[in-house]
Amino acid sequence: MHTPDQLPAALTPPDYQHSLANLAARLHGTTGSPALQHPLLDGLEQAETIVLLLIDGMGEAQLAALAPDGWLARQPRDTLRSVFPSTTTAAITTLLTGAAPSQHGLLSWHIWAPEAGCIATPLPLREHWRGNGEALADEALAAALYRQPSALIAGARKPYVLQPAYIADSHYSRHHGGAAEALPWHGYDALFSQLAALAQRPGRKFVYAYIPDLDSLMHHKGTRHARAQQLLQRLDKHCAALAGQLPASARLLITADHGQLDIPPEKLLFINDYPELAAMLARPLSGEPRVAFCQVRPECHTAFPAAVAATLGHALWILKAEDVLAADWFGPGPYHPQLAARLGDFVLLMKDDWGLLQMVDDKERPKLIGNHGGMSAAEMLVPLIVYTGMAPAP
Repeated sequence: MHTPDQLPAALTPPDYQHSLANLAARLHGTTGSPALQHPLLDGLEQAETIVLLLIDGMGEAQLAALAPDGWLARQPRDTLRSVFPSTTTAAITTLLTGAAPSQHGLLSWHIWAPEAGCIATPLPLREHWRGNGEALADEALAAALYRQPSALIAGARKPYVLQPAYIADSHYSRHHGGAAEALPWHGYDALFSQLAALAQRPGRKFVYAYIPDLDSLMHHKGTRHARAQQLLQRLDKHCAALAGQLPASARLLITADHGQLDIPPEKLLFINDYPELAAMLARPLSGEPRVAFCQVRPECHTAFPAAVAATLGHALWILKAEDVLAADWFGPGPYHPQLAARLGDFVLLMKDDWGLLQMVDDKERPKLIGNHGGMSAAEMLVPLIVYTGMAPAP
């Protein structure tokens, strides 16, 4: 068993002084974390239009590997840390609510939600596992999970949210979009044309745009695949063209929710293959392939850490959940009322390029290559590119 302060110094733990949570606090004026301070953001509040473009999965490592000579890489930028876990569910919820994961409670792709009686998958809003009882209707599940209000309110700036059409009207998007006008997009040409048009429209506004495709492609093909390079370079050209159309009254911020690293197939483990460990769990693992949260049977609480260390110690560190909470890996308080329950008893943090999952049905095991959620620099470090428009107003 380890404590957070015993982990290797080479890891990149969250830093809620210079992270996506601090960027969100600066953008929305929320107080859950200190507002991000950096010279690139000087005068941000005076800009007529603020555009936040999030390219899912474009960590610093991916930008350096896939488009090192592109427009994005040549722009002034800062390096931020993602939230923990370094994953879309936690990070995007932070960017849309201004609250750290400790406060909004949507920690990972799968979360144990005792208030809903199931392990849920918050983004597509579905039940991943239910031990007993009837499944909740979507509206009831959404009400149980989505407790933190959106920071996109009708105020001094008119908010807009641009997302792919297939997620634009989801329960998650409707709740976390708040008072924003939803503008679904089909294709990059339409997206970037819309961004340019909004920036040139008079009036103070905040525009959030989300591109999920790089992350999805790297999950299936890996972070160095030629198609990932082609995609990021294509997006790079769109960003450069958008910059040339921005009026001087606009500020364009481009960032990512997390990076990724590749897990070789032989290093993607399934706890199903270790029945003596799986039998100690009160319910299946929740979390991410790179960090798992364990709810352990009371009678196994003492034996579980030693059994895990003996069997999987080469691939992971095991930590008490209470120690992880005390280390503020999920951010500052006030804590979500179910935060401790969602973590359970132990946290399994994967080493190097290992991953761990648990299947809860007889479906084919996923063959994920690119993964995230852990504390490597490749997962945690993301760019913050800031561009001030130069084109004359129309």
